[in-house]
Amino acid sequence: MPKVSNSDAQLIEQLHALVFQNAETQALIEDGFNRALAQFDEPDYALPYVSYNLPITHFEASLSSEEKGRVGLCRVFILKAGCQMPKAEIHRNSIQRLVSYKGKGAIHSAQPGGIDKSFSPYAIHSPLDSTTPYTDCWDVVPKNTWHFPCAGEQEDWFTVTFHSANEADIIDEHAEFDS
Repeated sequence: MPKVSNSDAQLIEQLHALVFQNAETQALIEDGFNRALAQFDEPDYALPYVSYNLPITHFEASLSSEEKGRVGLCRVFILKAGCQMPKAEIHRNSIQRLVSYKGKGAIHSAQPGGIDKSFSPYAIHSPLDSTTPYTDCWDVVPKNTWHFPCAGEQEDWFTVTFHSANEADIIDEHAEFDS
């Protein structure tokens, strides 16, 4: 199953250019990562990951008219090196389009439909330079699909996630891994 379908290609190309070639977007993303990193320093924070929502208005204003309305939420996400999410996650009402910003890792996804929890990894990495194909850096998780990230061993994994559902409507469900 290709992770970037033909129906997603134009949107992902635009998002990729915004994330990696637009100085205003990069400043917004870096600020979000700094705010997320600060959560790790809180005395009672023990999770191996953090996330922070970015203002969606910036991205809405930057997309072509054909792609407006396909992105409702943007989150930066950091997963510590060598860690995976402690629970599987599903967004029953949202397509998740995720780009590796710094570091590398894999998204382990089940089949769409919300029942299957047999996971297959899909490795993605951050662009090495401007010649890296964008398809090597992105993963698309369909609606109603169980998934979880796993960071590479060498460094923390920084990702930027775009959801089709907006912040008020997205449903994040979590479940223990099947034994």
